[in-house]
Amino acid sequence: MTMTMTDDRLLDLIDAYGAEPMAWPEDERAAAEAHLAAHPARFAEAIDTARMLDLAFSADEVPEAPGGLAARILNEAPAATPERQGIGARLRSLVFPNGLRWPASATAAALVMGFSAGVFSAPATADDTYTHAGEDVVYAALGYGGFETYIDEVGE
Repeated sequence: MTMTMTDDRLLDLIDAYGAEPMAWPEDERAAAEAHLAAHPARFAEAIDTARMLDLAFSADEVPEAPGGLAARILNEAPAATPERQGIGARLRSLVFPNGLRWPASATAAALVMGFSAGVFSAPATADDTYTHAGEDVVYAALGYGGFETYIDEVGE
């Protein structure tokens, strides 16, 4: 299969791999070389810049790593914690991704209370008359006997 090479892709290859075609990816090399040969003036500046960079990189010697560096890095790296097994542990990590925390439990309880109050405070009769059933749930959770008890105690 013949690959079509664009100017942008050839410039990307030169930027990424340098001026030497042998460094370019093998599956694109033939198409890139043919495109470069067909339009040498378009890519002359990019090739010259890549050659200067190639020379600079080849002239710079790579320093030797100190002996035992890899061993020291591995010794100082934190140890991997073993994965917990079981459905309970997986469910707990899904529900409480940051661990079991009180604020998360309080938030879940408040969510359940709010949902319950919303469901139970909806009009329960056909003529859409308002009932205090939802308020009874909320006031009972707050320590009062219900809405009527709260009204009696507060005096409103």
